[in-house]
Amino acid sequence: MTSFFSRMAVRVRPCGLLAAVCLLAFAVFPAHAVHAEQGAAPAEQAGVAEDGLANVWPAGARFPDIPLASPSPETGWGGGPDVAMPAPVAGEPLPDRLSGLRGQVFIVNMYSWFCAPCQEEAPALRALYARISSAGSGSSGSLAGRVRIVGIAAGDGWNLVQSFRQRHGLVFPLFADPELTVHEQLGGLPVPFTWVLRREADGFRVLFTHAGALAGTPAEFLDRVLAAAGPLP
Repeated sequence: MTSFFSRMAVRVRPCGLLAAVCLLAFAVFPAHAVHAEQGAAPAEQAGVAEDGLANVWPAGARFPDIPLASPSPETGWGGGPDVAMPAPVAGEPLPDRLSGLRGQVFIVNMYSWFCAPCQEEAPALRALYARISSAGSGSSGSLAGRVRIVGIAAGDGWNLVQSFRQRHGLVFPLFADPELTVHEQLGGLPVPFTWVLRREADGFRVLFTHAGALAGTPAEFLDRVLAAAGPLP
């Protein structure tokens, strides 16, 4: 499975080698309504030590206001905005950038359908979202809407975003990155890779990152996020 994950600098159209790769991937991770529209696939990583790739984004680094594409017939999916935002905050418009999402702390997870560790990690992300949705924060109330999970599908079109969502029962925002634009903007790192950010007056700052699939329990990871973030308004 891992042998086909080359560096994403090589752009491969949906034919030839990629078609063969897709057939192999579908044999392992079957999906319905999947079309071969991917332009490339990022490298995957089964696990990286905390002092490895995670340090390429040190704590305190400024994080860009990454674009978040909306689904549409032109982008390969006509299923409507619920594909990207199935459970938006009341009154929240569909964002075109990360700054358009409400919240103080963001857990940005870069994944790909064709990445086995990403598939294995998805249930932990689902549990983490459930934990955030049900957790309180002292007298200030629930964390929901203040701590947000955002998934970016590196190399995947909207059909694969929807398939990944349905396969794993995910209800937090997922966004397609079929041309690897955001993936490359963030350094082209192997997936899965997770950034934990805090919104500040001048943009977003990195609290910490995690290379590879999330480790430990969702409760432990959330505790780490909250400890790094400090008091939330």
